[in-house]
Amino acid sequence: MSVYADQKEATREKNIEETDIEETARVRLRHSSYRAIRNVTCRLDVEGVLHLRGSVPTYHYKQLAQTAVAGIIGLKEVANEIEVDSTS
Repeated sequence: MSVYADQKEATREKNIEETDIEETARVRLRHSSYRAIRNVTCRLDVEGVLHLRGSVPTYHYKQLAQTAVAGIIGLKEVANEIEVDSTS
């Protein structure tokens, strides 16, 4: 196999891993026993940082969403950009 083919394969494997990280986070949020965090969205950037976005009624739920995705293998960092809105 050529160096180019090896690099292409490594890139493909990395993309699959990144997709797995993002999908695992989505599943954890969607299937949470806490209804308030089920609609939180997430996106993994190219540096391996998972961005959480959405709105929850309390800071406690904001922290629960972050805790739900923490510990996913391959995840480097979580950027919790969830807004707290007591009317949500």
